[in-house]
Amino acid sequence: MSKHSSHFSSSLYNPLWISISCGLYWFAFSLTRPIISLYASSLGMEGIGVGAVLAVYSLMPLIAAIPGGLIADRLGRTFVLRIGSVTMLASGLLYWLSSGPGLLALAQLLAGLGQMAVWLAVQVLITEGPKQGSESRFATFSLYMALGQMIAPVLSGFLSDHYGYSVVFAGYTLTSLLLILTAWRCKESAPDAAGSALTKISRLPENKGRHAKTAAFFQQCAALLKNRYFAVILLTTFISLFILDVRTTYLPIQLQSLEMSNTKVGLLVSAGALSAVFVRPIYPLLMARLPFSRLLILTYAVSLLLMFVTPLLTNYYALMALVLITGLALGINQPMTLSMIASSTAPEERGLGIGLRLMANRAAQLMNPLLFGAFTSMVNLGTAFLLVGLILLLSCSFTVWLYSTTEAGREKSVRSEDLPAGKTSPRVR
Repeated sequence: MSKHSSHFSSSLYNPLWISISCGLYWFAFSLTRPIISLYASSLGMEGIGVGAVLAVYSLMPLIAAIPGGLIADRLGRTFVLRIGSVTMLASGLLYWLSSGPGLLALAQLLAGLGQMAVWLAVQVLITEGPKQGSESRFATFSLYMALGQMIAPVLSGFLSDHYGYSVVFAGYTLTSLLLILTAWRCKESAPDAAGSALTKISRLPENKGRHAKTAAFFQQCAALLKNRYFAVILLTTFISLFILDVRTTYLPIQLQSLEMSNTKVGLLVSAGALSAVFVRPIYPLLMARLPFSRLLILTYAVSLLLMFVTPLLTNYYALMALVLITGLALGINQPMTLSMIASSTAPEERGLGIGLRLMANRAAQLMNPLLFGAFTSMVNLGTAFLLVGLILLLSCSFTVWLYSTTEAGREKSVRSEDLPAGKTSPRVR
């Protein structure tokens, strides 16, 4: 193990503050994300226009995720966390002042950058703790995330119904301020001299030039992406975040078309996060009892119900049951992919790995509104749910195939080398 993975002393490394920061981040995100599409509609925007406002949130973060990982490795995770929280505060002020598409899009752009920085930093921080007890630490981290996702949509719907969207944006701004305070409580030691893969690239001699550094950077990315287990992580992250984002963006529009109030919409969105609160404490047990392939197929199958069943339902309680059931699967996927990163990457690859995972997150949040915007310009929203669901089903099938063939190849290699019985790959169960 490198020094980088062990430079956190018990007096400095406190996963509780990291988890609280994660919870505040997701509370702020979940406070605004479900109502942005509704707010854009209230400004007279439709179809592709709403999709564009939603997509701009992820456009710059998609480009900046890997450079953000470089900055996190070179200047420190807490530095990125604090800068991100301040940027979120600035975006909150723009949300509060917005009264038209232009300023709303600018607020979305700034919020995307700030939230990307915060999410990158807290993920790297939580994965760099001691290996002992990591499953419980990831579960606690994900529990705080689920609490933020659960409470915020209900509050957002209630406030927007009774006091208007500006009060919701004021709540987002206040949450960002609290996040700044908790970010300053998160501590880390200075990176060691060896540093991570990204830091090594940034410290290449100046006479190597920018082209050499760029080439080295892409070589590191290519080396990590050749790890087929890591490719499964990225695909699983993309699919899970895509469905989760549909739940917080286009499900509210579908519910509004059924003449449901914002408060009811918020309750439904929160129901999914409530499921995650229940499932995450037993997540370590699930990982210990079920083979990873079976868990992967199960979570995919249940998650996709949101895409295929939603257009068929009009009853509020039936929709509530659907969101609760699919929320169980989506609640497992988040800690599962974090565990996979911790087990399938070396400590010096961790910052780059989280950065690539974050790119997959933002790619999902970019493709979601683009696909729905394109389909809803030709068909109704219910049909768009089914068409997007088919694309995701194909993606899930490919991911399962990729994992299965990789495992089969590993087992064949183990048998050919005549390894002792019981010895398995250190990558993923």
